[in-house]
Amino acid sequence: MDPKLRAQAGHYEILGETYAKFEFFNHNWNPYSRFLDVDKVDFILRRNLKTGPIYREVQVKFGKLYEVGPKWERALFDVTSWRFFKEDDFRNVGSHLFLAYVLSRDDRYDGDFFIFPIREFESIIRAAPVVGKEKDKEKHRMYISHCLGEGNHWVLRKESSFKAITEETCLDVTNYYRNFSILEPEL
Repeated sequence: MDPKLRAQAGHYEILGETYAKFEFFNHNWNPYSRFLDVDKVDFILRRNLKTGPIYREVQVKFGKLYEVGPKWERALFDVTSWRFFKEDDFRNVGSHLFLAYVLSRDDRYDGDFFIFPIREFESIIRAAPVVGKEKDKEKHRMYISHCLGEGNHWVLRKESSFKAITEETCLDVTNYYRNFSILEPEL
């Protein structure tokens, strides 16, 4: 579908939530949609275990994947996604919340799906560059990028421009990629 038409078809968050429902269902979770998103919960996941049902609360975010443009980026990454988050976007939610981050190109979804415990996601937001303030709260631009030549390696960019992927320039977020085991109960 033409990207211009696709953008008019509906809100990208709806696409993200639809992809997320299939992902969770395919990993043995039953996703229930919330009618109102007043407490940042888009889905309640349910699974039956021998000991009884377990539940997880999930907020879903969608990020569009773009081919990287500038020469310095092409030397390190093939695709990237970016969006803004405020430092306190998740301050008033319980630590039990998970954030599902769905990344997709305009023409296809390739399973680029991340699951973050919400407190860890807040730390990741704070590691992203500050690009201003909104209502006295710092606003961060989160770039999550796929690295070239390293298998399936994803990073959050901590700086706007750099020559090498190091601990100072990037934060590795690969361990959250398709990490459905993070939802399992601790034994």
